[in-house]
Amino acid sequence: MKIALFIPCLVNQMMPEVAIATLTLLEKLGHEVIFPKGQTCCGQPMTNSGCFDEAKNTTLKLLNAFKGVDCDAIVCPAASCLVAAKENFHEFDGSQEAQEVISKLYELTEFLHDIAPIKAFARPVAAKISMQMSCHGIRMLNLATPTEQMGKQRFNKVEAVLGNITGLEIVYPARIDECCGFGGTFAVDEGAVSAKMGKDKAQAHAATGAKYVVGFDPSCLLHLDGMIRRQKLPIETRHIAQIINDAL
Repeated sequence: MKIALFIPCLVNQMMPEVAIATLTLLEKLGHEVIFPKGQTCCGQPMTNSGCFDEAKNTTLKLLNAFKGVDCDAIVCPAASCLVAAKENFHEFDGSQEAQEVISKLYELTEFLHDIAPIKAFARPVAAKISMQMSCHGIRMLNLATPTEQMGKQRFNKVEAVLGNITGLEIVYPARIDECCGFGGTFAVDEGAVSAKMGKDKAQAHAATGAKYVVGFDPSCLLHLDGMIRRQKLPIETRHIAQIINDAL
């Protein structure tokens, strides 16, 4: 497939290794990958704060970067940014061009599960990982069944994608999908609460005995990484793209 990469500003500025891993793994899978110029923030920090007018110009600039681009899918390695982009594009532009862009947007895990599954992994990854099931991915992209949902058949696309990697042991922290405390501007507005939630989540991951905390949302991983380093916990963070790339 021909894939356009959507790399959010947080990944570009703070975790470029996630973007590199995403590009590399998609190319290893045989896809043609392009990177449309002019990408900027999805507007999430502003819309979360109620600053819709200020978010509009930024959001539309990002949308315009993908309008008319010849591709089969637009793939993003950040669930919360992808959700924000979808919502903001729909809110600020009702054109057919905008709808065509929205229809092609996929979070990386979602793409690898629903659209272009990986047929086989080439290399084992001998590691125990604790999954960080972040809020946006679970509750807004349906990457897994939230624990609060009762009476439905349960699923987990993240585990399904990683489950075929030889040597990889997947475990979960206590209170599996409880928020890590980042929450975008919540971490600024409610710093003490955010920090306490982050410390608790980091400790829960470390208590599993895993080598890595693995997730699909770089912002949550960035928050947890800070809490892990501050508390000197014996665990590290990795994005799902980095684990998959190691196995290809």
